[in-house]
Amino acid sequence: LDRQHPAFSSQQAIEAGEQALSAGRVGLILVAGGQGTRLGFDQPKGMFPIGPISQRTLFQMHCDRLLALGRRYGTSIPLLVMTSPATDAETRAYFEEHDRCGLAEQDLIIFCQGTMPAVDAKTGKILMASTSSLALSPDGHDGLVTALDRHGCLQQAKQRGIDVFTYAQVDNPLAELC
Repeated sequence: LDRQHPAFSSQQAIEAGEQALSAGRVGLILVAGGQGTRLGFDQPKGMFPIGPISQRTLFQMHCDRLLALGRRYGTSIPLLVMTSPATDAETRAYFEEHDRCGLAEQDLIIFCQGTMPAVDAKTGKILMASTSSLALSPDGHDGLVTALDRHGCLQQAKQRGIDVFTYAQVDNPLAELC
């Protein structure tokens, strides 16, 4: 930082964030491309029922908190959910079957991350799915901005006046949203 751009105090940063929220300039990106395999769950992680009594899913808990923030700041906050080829169809079906977890249609944007050739960790050689096709893997968090652009999410955000994105991983129910 230089003298022309002094550091924000914590309070100034909070106030700037609250102003952006109140002005409808904030969107939440939720990365949700993983399967719940390590949880012993064979569906997308976001569908894991984490509520000990309610059995609310991770997706529902994030949406509940996002809706509460929108009410607090008098605006709607769009949710952009990044899926993977392995979770995209089930995630879309989940949100459709659960009425978008209470989100308005224009406030839920689901987009799929890209893929890249899979590489053997030991040899560095590209892996084959068959004799005539490459094995592909999701391109991970590094592909986020490319996926946002490829699916028109950045243009949609610009048209809505959104110029601030916050980011959370679906399997962190304690993530500080927005």
